Amino acid sequence: MGERPVSPVSLIAPAAFLLLWWLTSTAVGSFVLPTPGAVLHRFMEIAGTTLLPHLLASLGRVVAALTLATVVALPLGVALGRVGWVSRLFTPLVYILYPVPKIALLPLVFLLAGVGEGARIFLLWLVLFFQVLVAVRDSVAAIPEGYRQSLTLLGGRRRDQLRYVIIPAILPALLTALRIGSATALAVLFFAETFFTNRGLGFFIVDSWMKAAYTDMTTGIVAISMVGFGIFSLLDLLQRRLCSWKRFEK
Repeated sequence: MGERPVSPVSLIAPAAFLLLWWLTSTAVGSFVLPTPGAVLHRFMEIAGTTLLPHLLASLGRVVAALTLATVVALPLGVALGRVGWVSRLFTPLVYILYPVPKIALLPLVFLLAGVGEGARIFLLWLVLFFQVLVAVRDSVAAIPEGYRQSLTLLGGRRRDQLRYVIIPAILPALLTALRIGSATALAVLFFAETFFTNRGLGFFIVDSWMKAAYTDMTTGIVAISMVGFGIFSLLDLLQRRLCSWKRFEK
């Protein structure tokens, strides 16, 4: 199945946003809010030097957390959705821990795990883990029993149910959970990168702010947006490729 070309309609909203940004910046007439052109120029100047290490540090933390959360939460979510006693045992604990703002745990995580990379990745993992866990659990529980029975009647074994019924059924919800969770994780990461580190877009933005380098600050914000755009685009691509059985239209 070939990739769909980019529709001109999809460019209207970004163009309108850039126009509004330019108009606001021009009307304000302050160096605090640089124009899109000034930010683009600055981005091109520092993209391969000053900005790149911070962008790679933030991207690496998010990708590591996404991977670990999927690996751990996917099998646990399947167990919660399929095995009654597992669900009854662990669901109350999930409901207690899930609503807790994970950023509130930042001091505790730093005290227990130190202030290195592992602590920041673990905090992002907490955000994504519960998002994926609940989404997978609900998707598995919603699978009609007739699907499993039909596969059994056709000679399918237990592992065949996992491959041909459970995994296809939960993939859309899994990718949606990762998409939503990654946005929350980036917000948490920004805050976590302002403590005990000199690498990451959060550090770069706050450091630029403190130096009154507002064009650099805005450039860092744009860089975070680009990280989120890249993650969203990759997850959309995976959904089109892995869920071709399901109509996925933008």
